Amino acid sequence: MQLLKTKFHIPEFKTSSSVSRKRMSSLLGEDCSIALVSAPAGFGKTTMLSEWAHNHDFPVAWVSLESSENNPMVFWCYLFTAMDSVLGPRGQKALSQITSSQSLSIETILIGLINDLADDDRVFSLVLDDYHVISHQDIHKSMEFFLDHLPRNMRIILSGRDEPRLCLSKFRISGKLREIRAEDLRFRDDEAEQLLNGIHGLALGKTDVLSLKKKTEGWAAGLALAILSIKDQQDKHAFIEAFTGSHRLVLDYLMEEVLSGLGQDMREFMLKVSTVDRFCPSLCRAISGYDDSARMVKEMEANNLFLIPLDDQRQWFRFHHLFREVLLKALRERVCGDIRPFHVNAFIWFRDHGYEMEAFNHGILAEQFDEAANLLADHAPEQFSEYGGFMLNQLLSRLPSDIVFKNPDLCSYQVMLNVMAGSFERAPLLYQDHFKGNPTVQGFKSLIQSYYYFYRSGEFEKCIEEISVMLDVLPKKHVTVREMGDLLLCLSLRYNGEIETAYERMSSIPWDENIPVLKAISYADILMGMGKIDSALVFITKSIAWGKARYGENLVSEYAYLYIQKGSILREKNQVDDALKACRHGLYLGRNDDYIEFVFIGNMEYARALAANHDYAEATKAINRSLAAARSSATWGVNLTAAYKIRIELAKGNIARAEALVKDLGDFSAQEIPFYTSNETLSFCRLCLCKKQTKQVHDITDTMICEDEGRKRNARLLECYVLKALAFQVDQRMDEALAFLEKAFTLSARDGYVRIFLDEGEPMMTLLKQARKRNILPDYLKPYLLSTGHDHKDRTVMIHEFKERFNEREIDILKLMKKGSSNKMIAETLFLSVHTVRWYASRIFAKLNVKRRGEAVVHAEKYDLI
Repeated sequence: MQLLKTKFHIPEFKTSSSVSRKRMSSLLGEDCSIALVSAPAGFGKTTMLSEWAHNHDFPVAWVSLESSENNPMVFWCYLFTAMDSVLGPRGQKALSQITSSQSLSIETILIGLINDLADDDRVFSLVLDDYHVISHQDIHKSMEFFLDHLPRNMRIILSGRDEPRLCLSKFRISGKLREIRAEDLRFRDDEAEQLLNGIHGLALGKTDVLSLKKKTEGWAAGLALAILSIKDQQDKHAFIEAFTGSHRLVLDYLMEEVLSGLGQDMREFMLKVSTVDRFCPSLCRAISGYDDSARMVKEMEANNLFLIPLDDQRQWFRFHHLFREVLLKALRERVCGDIRPFHVNAFIWFRDHGYEMEAFNHGILAEQFDEAANLLADHAPEQFSEYGGFMLNQLLSRLPSDIVFKNPDLCSYQVMLNVMAGSFERAPLLYQDHFKGNPTVQGFKSLIQSYYYFYRSGEFEKCIEEISVMLDVLPKKHVTVREMGDLLLCLSLRYNGEIETAYERMSSIPWDENIPVLKAISYADILMGMGKIDSALVFITKSIAWGKARYGENLVSEYAYLYIQKGSILREKNQVDDALKACRHGLYLGRNDDYIEFVFIGNMEYARALAANHDYAEATKAINRSLAAARSSATWGVNLTAAYKIRIELAKGNIARAEALVKDLGDFSAQEIPFYTSNETLSFCRLCLCKKQTKQVHDITDTMICEDEGRKRNARLLECYVLKALAFQVDQRMDEALAFLEKAFTLSARDGYVRIFLDEGEPMMTLLKQARKRNILPDYLKPYLLSTGHDHKDRTVMIHEFKERFNEREIDILKLMKKGSSNKMIAETLFLSVHTVRWYASRIFAKLNVKRRGEAVVHAEKYDLI
């Protein structure tokens, strides 16, 4: 984003032309963290703050706000850049974060910034001048959050014409807020005397000074404007006597006097230049047609014609806002309201000088909609890549819809943004006759169609075909859109059962700290589908660490998916408490996210973790939230969520309810089983097992096993082996049951699958006992038989068998771990080297199937090792 440096310039305070308001500056004090300067236009707010800033002992960051900053991203970019000028890297980090992620929560960034500021001992102030131009509710909301948690070493000063739409009463009560109002800013008698006679030498009598001060009510702009007219009056007393009216009438009257006292060229020049928010001599020349614009700008500044410099080099200026409003009013009256030609000139200048968004704004004001649309179309890909859909949607909304829909690039982006928001209604617009043969439109059509296939109909093969077309035809300048398509392709391959292809495609991507988080999510999902949950967990942990290195502890919302995936893996490993924590953290990160898919996926995995913890009441609530979200998002999502709701009902013993849910899912008699229907099909199998109906279970699992073996689809294959073993158990064919159970152990042991067995309840416990008797039960599963209702004698025997796997040295190390001893302390106590202690620790972790000391101690206590 291109930011105007002039907005960070602290206005100059000239003692030769301004009355010192140090009495006002002192009201700001040093004992308040928030200051509000609120008064109507022209009361000298900026001048007073300028004097204060130039004489302040600590650094001051400054932002002069305008209506163009009434956008959350733009607003915070300016604030973070201003803070960067006094804080360096701490401000730069927040600025980098807000410009690096399309769905970034500003609250998340502010938390990180506040924490950074709290760790910094530098004291500074931030002035937000003309805050009244900000009306966006999201800005006010995030500003309130920032004010609520403002660190002690920072002070914010809000200055504007209106009361800011913030809840300030709590700060008044706490004494954190200092307020300066119009009554405080009004010129006192001595200040008016100093301005009129001391600085401008008008030699007015005390009566005239008091009269003018009374008529202007101490209004600084009124006094300043009066001075310009009084200078040329022969009878100053008569002029002041005739001087009456309200602020608006006074201003209109004085504008006539000021403008009428100017030469024709200067008057014309100022009227035309007032059509832009800020100007430099070159821009003035383009708008006004005056070749000597540089001289005229200098003359305006020399004559104090309400000109405010925006930089130290005095290249950029703006008019006093109130003065510009009057100039614009006068210009409209002179040209019968049609000031579009001046905006046309501004549009051309800004466009040719690389200020595309300011050019776009003047193109809209000039009603040059086609030219503005073409300009936006040229820069839409970079706008979408850098700032995401929100800002691009705002820009598109300023154009007439017929202009947008006849432009191939803009129509494509508009339809895509609507689809991302959940509406396919405008998709037919991409099939207009005049778009035929356009590669951008063709690429977007394929993308939109693929979204429909993926989210609405669950036709993943068709989605794959459309995405392949999209990646072939869409021009490479649409970088982010192509990345979205590539991600959707990998997900479609995964859910279509083509895991090997998806894995090959994703594994070719460099995996480092620069990997986009959405690709990390996709890769982790593929690894989980391949049954490589240990590899997936390592990768997820690394991805989260990379994210924290970039964003701090307060990760952006996309990382919510990674935490949910982490929770799913930890649940499978029966680390249920950690799984619940991961899921809750994921749901917290995604709490403000508009992705409806996350709502159903996040709550679905949370429900599974709650069920593993036997909290069926909360699990039911979570799965119902998931199902409600899925119904508004994706057909396959409804079936996926319903599949796990069936399993929860079966775990609760509610077979009738589970059977009703199965009926809603449709017919399971078809011989062909699409891969994406696996979850609901295998949930149907579990219902069949409860009803002692094993034929369909055998038929379904045989089909899936035949499809999965040798194709890296080990997650589903493992589940099929487990259900096949249970079916043979129901058939009282124990040898076949244990043979398939042993196959399941072969797949599960490497990555430590646990819940795949425990979730099947008592029937599986019976099988596991038989497996232990035949010495095929993996060691890592043996401890889980200890808490399943065995009598005391059986438990004692099993604990004894388990303890025999640990030698005396390992037990001693576990006892010291329980005391909290470090590796060095353990080494000194047992007369070992630190390296040897680490070696023993790794053996202990492997035997207990844990990764951390705390988990090792918990398991050791559970199984009477210590």
